[in-house]
Formats: sequence, C-alpha cells, structure tokens
Amino acid sequence: MKLGRKFFIRIAAVLIIIIIGVVMFFIGKEHTILIDNFSQGDYKALDYFEVSVDGSPILDMSRMMREQFTVTGQKHTVLIQWEDEASGQMLAVTFKITVPLMQDMVLLSVPTFMADMNQPQSVWLTPFEPQVVVSSSAEDNAVVTDDTASFSSF
Repeated sequence: MKLGRKFFIRIAAVLIIIIIGVVMFFIGKEHTILIDNFSQGDYKALDYFEVSVDGSPILDMSRMMREQFTVTGQKHTVLIQWEDEASGQMLAVTFKITVPLMQDMVLLSVPTFMADMNQPQSVWLTPFEPQVVVSSSAEDNAVVTDDTASFSSF
C-alpha cells in the first residue's frame, strides 16, 4: 500500500489543528483572582493598600475587603503599594503568581503574603470554591397549577 502526498497533508493539517487547540487552551483559559484583606489567625489585615493585577487599574483596599480580578493565562504579575507608617513613603512590591491549570478561582491572602514574602505560593494563594446555597423548603419548590394565580395582585 502506497501512502500518497494527500494522506501526509491531511495528517499534518490534523496535527496543526490539535497543536493550535492545546496552545489556545493554555493561553485563553480564564481565571478569577480574589485579593483578600481579612485577618487570618496571627496575620492582621492591612489598614490600607492599593493593588493591581497584570497592569489593570489600581484599586484601593482597606480592612475586611475582597476584590476580584478576571484574567487569562497562567502567569500573572501582582502589584501591591502601601504607605510606610514610620517614614510616610509609598512602598511597593511586585511579584508573580502562577494559577494552577484547572483552577478557575484562587484566593490571594494579602496579610499572609505580607507577613513573610518568602513563603511558598501555596501558603498565601489557595484554591477558592464558591459556596452554593441550596434551599429545600417546600415553598420554594411549589408548583403553581392555577393559571390565574399571577392576577391575584390586581
């Protein structure tokens, strides 16, 4: 059996499409990064700081706040700026994070990061799963069988 030129062109086309699909999966994957300023154990929340992810507009944050950034790709640059109480100067730290591949949402704890910036990423960047509230009361699941029930407010 002789394999012709047409066969090899088709194989090459399929391989190119697969490679493009894999690359687009990594480049186009959307993630949500939650920047958290809540006290965590011994780590106290910062009074005030400014944060930006991947050059987005700088957002002001104070105690008990959480901001959300939607980003694409795996690697991101985070900028945190704060005022030094002793000198009154604005200080800044820029660091890189890598979002795990199949993780849609991560939580970056700023107080934990600022306590020791040399900690591994897994300490201050954790997976975040939103809580789903399920109501099981009979009133929420009631089926309306009366066609004129919506006219009772007139």
